[in-house]
Amino acid sequence: MAEANIDDVLNALGFGRMQLIIFFSCATQQMYVANEQFGLGLVSVAASCDFAIDDHRMAWLISAVFVAQVCSSHYMGYKSDEIGRRKLLVISSGLSMIASFISSLMPDFWSFLVMRFIVGCFLTGPGMALVTYMSEFTKVALRPTVVNFISYSVGVSMIYMPLMAMWLFPLKFEAKIWEGYNFTSWRVLILINLLPGVLSWIAFLIMPESPKYLLSINQPAKALEVLEMCCRYNKGKDVTLKSLGFESVSQPRLRGNSVTQHKFLLARMWYETVPLFLGIYLKYMVLILIILYIFFATGFGLTVWVPRIVNMEHTVEEELILCDLVEVAEAAEEAANNTLSESKCTISRTLLLGSIFNGCSCLGMSILISLLLLCLRRKVILLLFTIFAVLAGFLLNFIITPVVLLSLFIFLSVPPLCSLRLTITVLIDVIPTHMRSKAVALAMMFGRIGVLTASLFVGYTLKWNCFVTFNSFVLALLICCVLIARLPSEKDIVRLSNK
Repeated sequence: MAEANIDDVLNALGFGRMQLIIFFSCATQQMYVANEQFGLGLVSVAASCDFAIDDHRMAWLISAVFVAQVCSSHYMGYKSDEIGRRKLLVISSGLSMIASFISSLMPDFWSFLVMRFIVGCFLTGPGMALVTYMSEFTKVALRPTVVNFISYSVGVSMIYMPLMAMWLFPLKFEAKIWEGYNFTSWRVLILINLLPGVLSWIAFLIMPESPKYLLSINQPAKALEVLEMCCRYNKGKDVTLKSLGFESVSQPRLRGNSVTQHKFLLARMWYETVPLFLGIYLKYMVLILIILYIFFATGFGLTVWVPRIVNMEHTVEEELILCDLVEVAEAAEEAANNTLSESKCTISRTLLLGSIFNGCSCLGMSILISLLLLCLRRKVILLLFTIFAVLAGFLLNFIITPVVLLSLFIFLSVPPLCSLRLTITVLIDVIPTHMRSKAVALAMMFGRIGVLTASLFVGYTLKWNCFVTFNSFVLALLICCVLIARLPSEKDIVRLSNK
């Protein structure tokens, strides 16, 4: 009997118990990754008095985490293609949680900074590998929908963290360990943020390796064992692959004998990465790198402003356009308090409620994507979301009604953030298995460079000219619309994946 295409086997197995278990593991791991990324802001404010964290130190802390992710991202992608998705998930997630736990014990700012840098280095592993791992157990038709379901965890995390802070911080928990060192509420919050990661890490220990990865390293027998396991979980103990008409399995675009044996790691990484930018892959790699750069910059760079705008509208009574509101609110804040005080060591309830509202917006937008995927192609959805964000950003120059202004800012920042995973699924479908993790890691690395660029851009231009600051993001998204239109159609993706 001829070898069956693995995608045909996955189609026959459907989305059953095995995929649900893997989905739960990946979704909780995504929640942990989001906790580490978004939760640092809450932790840093609460730790301000213990570590004397002013705006300068806060910038150092946030930048260190993203620089760490940029530095380690490509290596994690390379290792995922070398040792396997599941193995990388177990190792990098475990080391990230250990480093995060140790960071909660640090006695001063600089040791805390170093440990958060180490957390950032390991965090790129699960952040990238969980998407690849889940997609390689999912049939092609459901892949965009399932990966988008995983992104729900980001919205859930953005709700979970401020809720935990609202419950924990008023307790004023403080346990004296020794003179000058107390285990306080913000340290407990770091530990609480680890809980989803611990659950998913335990689940990954008993999960099988991706069958597509096993085929890419020329281990079809092991791939068949994994697929048999999926068959038993999904179809029942009495059903086998042979009874479904599958005796052997393969996939198009295998690695072949192209593995680089160079003795230097950087040289191996270079030679393994070069094929991504050759031939038919060059165009799509460049397009998606630029799109994700803009989406990350707008999504992460502006989403953090949503709670601040909620707070600004709460403190400023006048109805103003966005830039005037920012100017008045910042002037009032500087006049009220120019020194580090006890009030700066606590997080206002209004700010926490703003963070929860932000999370609800992100979760709602992700749900909307799922509904749209029932009737529209992902390329069309990406284009509609980006155009919608452009229009919202343009209207921010004129609208003064507080509720409408806040809604428009959300429509500018949240759609790009929620479109990240959907964009990555295009890359997953286009790139062969043996280069897939490297491609996803490179895309996410460029995205994080976009976050750093956006942070610097906002920091340097906001006080100089607020209109230039926010309208630059609108212009970037307008360019993004043109690039999205150049992405491959579903027919092109099918043709590429079968070559």
